Amino acid sequence: MTGPSILTTLATIALCLTAVAVTALILLASYRASLKRHPYTDCRRCKGTGERRSRLFANSFGYCPDCTGTGNKPRLGARLLNVR
Repeated sequence: MTGPSILTTLATIALCLTAVAVTALILLASYRASLKRHPYTDCRRCKGTGERRSRLFANSFGYCPDCTGTGNKPRLGARLLNVR
């Protein structure tokens, strides 16, 4: 009894690799669409308020240096893929 031929095995591998590649392209396209729709996230340092409270004086505050007072920072994927 012989196993499957080498051509059958290669065809199966090619089919699996094609399916993985198509799935990866679909996921990448949907992630890029998500970045296009929502390119910004809340700043972690000021929690999206845009201001930082002083540790020494309770009533004084200044603008957050990370987000320059906007409260938003670009998502990592938006920076890497240059999505605007």
